[in-house]
Amino acid sequence: MEEEKKKLSLANRIILVVLIIVLLGIFYISLDANKYRALVQVVDGEARVGVNPTDEALDFGDLSRGTSAVRRVALENGTSLPWYVIVVKTGSIRSLMDVEPGYFRLEPRSESKIEFITYIPASATVGQYYKGRVYVFKLPILF
Repeated sequence: MEEEKKKLSLANRIILVVLIIVLLGIFYISLDANKYRALVQVVDGEARVGVNPTDEALDFGDLSRGTSAVRRVALENGTSLPWYVIVVKTGSIRSLMDVEPGYFRLEPRSESKIEFITYIPASATVGQYYKGRVYVFKLPILF
């Protein structure tokens, strides 16, 4: 009976260690993700585009209904491992924004660009701000 408790205890310890390693990995990947604020304002007029260039946010500026704008983000993999890149959009802007590519493999010592295209539909309310956040997760491929 005493021996069974020790075996069970050892199995529980192994499971606990594996779980801790997985959680630390997820925590690290979340901290390492590129995070961008995303914003666009709908303005009155025809084919009006007011651009606010910044490299700290995906600010699409002021767009009138029926227009679109593109922002690009460059990624560079300077490591010796390939990455699997996943882009996640949140907030009210996510329904207006397309991402190309949304997920892809980035080879070691290479770079790639991600395009964020925001289109304002004719049904958008003038004066409304669409906001959100974009997360670019870079998962190392170990095998």
